[in-house]
Amino acid sequence: MRLSLRSSRAWDGTVLAAAASLAFLGGLAMCSATSAVNPQLGLRHATWIALGLALSFVVARLSPQRWMDAAGVAYGLTVSALALLLGAGAVRLGATRWLSVFGLSLQPSELMKLTTITLLARYLAGQPRPLPLRAVGVSLLMASVPALLIFLQPDLGSASIFGAIWVGMVWMAGGSPRLFTGIAASLLALLPIGWHLLHDYQRDRLLVFVNPHADPLGAGYTIIQSVIAIGSGQWLGRGWFAGTQNQLSFLPERHSDFIFSVIGEEWGFAGSAAVVALFGMLLGRTLHIARELSDPQGRLFLAGICAWLGYQVFVNIGMVMGLVPVVGVPLPLISYGGSSMITVWMALGLLQSLRRWEVHE
Repeated sequence: MRLSLRSSRAWDGTVLAAAASLAFLGGLAMCSATSAVNPQLGLRHATWIALGLALSFVVARLSPQRWMDAAGVAYGLTVSALALLLGAGAVRLGATRWLSVFGLSLQPSELMKLTTITLLARYLAGQPRPLPLRAVGVSLLMASVPALLIFLQPDLGSASIFGAIWVGMVWMAGGSPRLFTGIAASLLALLPIGWHLLHDYQRDRLLVFVNPHADPLGAGYTIIQSVIAIGSGQWLGRGWFAGTQNQLSFLPERHSDFIFSVIGEEWGFAGSAAVVALFGMLLGRTLHIARELSDPQGRLFLAGICAWLGYQVFVNIGMVMGLVPVVGVPLPLISYGGSSMITVWMALGLLQSLRRWEVHE
């Protein structure tokens, strides 16, 4: 397979503009969210954005075939990091998610999303259509191994992302509707077993989703405060640094998983709608680029990116509004977290790499 550079369509400005706008708005919200807790977090967040953007430009200059060929090695290394995490990771908020490397806290599950997508794209691209049952099983195993290791941390939210990635990529690869119907039926049948595998706090989160006021000072506290914050923003918001739920510290985790609550309170419906529209622009443009690519590996890779980011956006915004259970996933490009920020920018850099190179048989 020979690759040649497409100079006439070197960069996609829509993707870059949407992602940069989201990061900029997230940076503004972060300044407010961290002002009463630790203003240094806002500066660190800005540093992660700058590093991620710089790395994105570096990655965009790589040949797609080069990083596709390294998919197996990268997958193996990140799986090994997840396995190491269970024995040597740092425990925070009741979960073992971080490795300390040279004084920096890294979250291997974030990079694992990207390496899993790359390996699945490489494998599924070589399979016939309709997708044979053997390929379905092998691809499911590829996604299940990291999902299980992350579930054991325990981190149900991040583990579920691998399910969304697998479904999106297998669908793009030619999985039949009957396959997904059978999977859905199997999952429903296994729900009673899954319930007993959850930790107590995870079961509490699911129960308070139905009725947060059943435990208003415990498991239901965060979602109650989040809904109050978003509702108080009304159409135009209370103003930057003027959200009471945020500034008076009623809203927990407002710099990470619940940053959208800060946006809703301080910028109102208008600001929240702008953020959703930017995500729609980013995901829609990514799908458009995927349809233009002649390389099946590239199309599948971008399908995986869309499934990953789209699922996280849906779950994060849904949970802070009380529409889905609280499972603890960050809002891409906006929530605090160096590992998440850099990995998303790397993924967008790889998107630009695919955009810059054309595949000829």
